[in-house]
Amino acid sequence: MATDALNPQSTDSDPNHESETKYNLKWSCHVLNLPYDILYLVFTLSWSEAGHKQHDFPVLISHVCRVWRQHALDTPGFWTLLKFESTIPEIEKYRTWLERSKDSPFDLEIGWLPFEGASVKHAKAIMRLIFPHVQRLRSLQVRDVPFKIRQLIFDRLNSAQLPSLETLDVKWGWAFDERPSPTDRKFKPFCHGDAANLKHVALERIQSDYVIYRFKKLRTLDIISWNVFSNYSRKNAKTVQDILSLLPDLRTLRIDREYFPDSRSIQSTATIPPSTHTSLEELYLNASQDDIDTIVCALVLPSLRRLGRSPGTDLPVGTCCLPTIGQARPSYLFPNLVGLRLHGRQTSGEPLVDSRNMESFERALAGLPKLESLTLDQVHLEDNKHLAPLTRTCPQLKRLLFVYCSGFVLKELRAMIQSRCDPKGMGSNSLESVHVDGLQERLRRLQKEATEHGLEGDADFKITKSKKNSSRIVVIGRE
Repeated sequence: MATDALNPQSTDSDPNHESETKYNLKWSCHVLNLPYDILYLVFTLSWSEAGHKQHDFPVLISHVCRVWRQHALDTPGFWTLLKFESTIPEIEKYRTWLERSKDSPFDLEIGWLPFEGASVKHAKAIMRLIFPHVQRLRSLQVRDVPFKIRQLIFDRLNSAQLPSLETLDVKWGWAFDERPSPTDRKFKPFCHGDAANLKHVALERIQSDYVIYRFKKLRTLDIISWNVFSNYSRKNAKTVQDILSLLPDLRTLRIDREYFPDSRSIQSTATIPPSTHTSLEELYLNASQDDIDTIVCALVLPSLRRLGRSPGTDLPVGTCCLPTIGQARPSYLFPNLVGLRLHGRQTSGEPLVDSRNMESFERALAGLPKLESLTLDQVHLEDNKHLAPLTRTCPQLKRLLFVYCSGFVLKELRAMIQSRCDPKGMGSNSLESVHVDGLQERLRRLQKEATEHGLEGDADFKITKSKKNSSRIVVIGRE
């Protein structure tokens, strides 16, 4: 990496220095040739003084030296993020940024702080600033602003042509003395304009019907709203089917109901005829267990890889779904799913025997050939009976977790693991970790049984109590 530009001893008057600098710029792996993301990381990691005022990256880089300043000014992409999150909008600052960004698409983020005082005045100033450049607006985020401000912003954009807009993120916000207007239910962005390339939408407590019907090319849809679903799980499953039928290119769907009834103790599924969506890869549902089970059974998603409550959090799928998941079809429901959390029937916190649904356990697992992570949550394994399917299915399984399960012993669990590895059987060595979580009394009983069968001295398994999680036994793998 050439460093002459950072040398305080260097002078522009030295012709040899000028020649050397030009040579280095042309032939060396200069820092200016670093990709933007790496360069950004270098500076953000080095600017870590606690309590220090946040500095804008392009401003920071432009103060390193003359060479870097010129590079910053010659790179329009450095000046494309406009954030109005202070009490007084920095209009002139961002006017300069818009000029420096030239014809590059830019991102606009509007928070609530500018609207504590002269709210309408500030909103109008922001819109006057960006409107001459609105055709290159790439993303728009409006979060926690009062209703009248959000209405003003979208009224100004009502007839705008927005060919570059790809992302829309709107969150409802109102003061303690303000109530949502009835017109708030009629959120119709760009009603007389166009945003034909809109791909990613996130709406929090904002009515979503118009957006779903209007913009058919969405790849990501994130809805957070207490009234997105009704009190009827069949109707809610039909709502999800309708959304997917309107958005054939959708890759990620997240629906967060916010408030929903407590999960039932006895599972039952009110099924509706399933519908197929070939593009969806991620589905996140924060809803009641009734809603989850009915929705899962109402969908055939051949491209689905992740099923969760939210990104990084597994979705509990009831064992009542096993017969539907295991049904023979021209194709399985979720042949590309990589993670599943199976939630059993229980009463007073104790797993119940569920023979009728668990009969379909093996058929359901057979339809999940890409599964890498399986969590059995409060599932009764009926005297180790339901460990057997794991010896014949899921050849790519890496992580297996038992959470408050019953009806099995560690000896049979070890036998299942050995059987998976047997070359005469499946011959799969994919398992990297097997953990058992439970109440202390249950874990002590399992360990006692393991000791009686001589398992704790087994060099291949090393059954131990987790040091990080007192409610966990590690059968194989790391904690």
